[in-house]
Amino acid sequence: MKAITVTFALCLFFLSAQSQDTLWFTRTGHIYFISHTDIIDIDANNYQTGSILNTKTGEMAFTLLMKSFKFTLPLAEEHFNENYVESEKFPKATFKGRIVNFDPLKLVPGVDYKVIVEGDLTIHGITSRVSEEGVLQRSGNEIKATSRFVIKLETYKIEIPNIVIDKVAKEIPIDVKITYEPFKKPSGK
Repeated sequence: MKAITVTFALCLFFLSAQSQDTLWFTRTGHIYFISHTDIIDIDANNYQTGSILNTKTGEMAFTLLMKSFKFTLPLAEEHFNENYVESEKFPKATFKGRIVNFDPLKLVPGVDYKVIVEGDLTIHGITSRVSEEGVLQRSGNEIKATSRFVIKLETYKIEIPNIVIDKVAKEIPIDVKITYEPFKKPSGK
C-alpha cells in the first residue's frame, strides 16, 4: 500500500501541468547494488522502484522503499535495514531532477540516446545534488532507461560499525534499469 501511495504522489508531481501523452511511468523499475570488498560481496535487488518521465520537459522522478531491497545474504538485509540505512526512520529513497538539454526528437526507436541527468538524490534523510550519465532507448510502446553511478556512504551519513568496516565498501555502484510505459489515468469506476 505504501508503494502505491508513493507512486501516486510521484504522478501528482507531474500531472499538474502536463498532458497525458508526454508522461511515461513504471512501478517495477530495477535497482541493483553491490558492496565489493576483498572479504565479501554484499548485493541486493529492488524491483519495486516507481518512476515517471516527462518526455516533453525531460523531468524525471524516482522513489523506492528501502525495505524492498532483497539481499543474497539474509543477515546483510537485516543489518542494512536496522543499522545502516535505518529503514524505519528513513523508509524511502527519492530522486527528483531532469535530463540536461533534453531533446525529445532524439528519443527515436532503436537508437541509444545518451543523456546526463541532474537532480536531488535523497537517501538516509540526506539530500545531495547529483549529475549522472544514462541511456534512454525507445522501443515500440516502451522507453528503457539505464544508468550506472556510484554513491559514497559518507555523503549520506551512512555509518558502518567498526566490527564490520572491512566488509562494507565505502563507495557503492548502483545499476538502474527502468522500462517505462505510457501513463494512463485511472478509470473512474
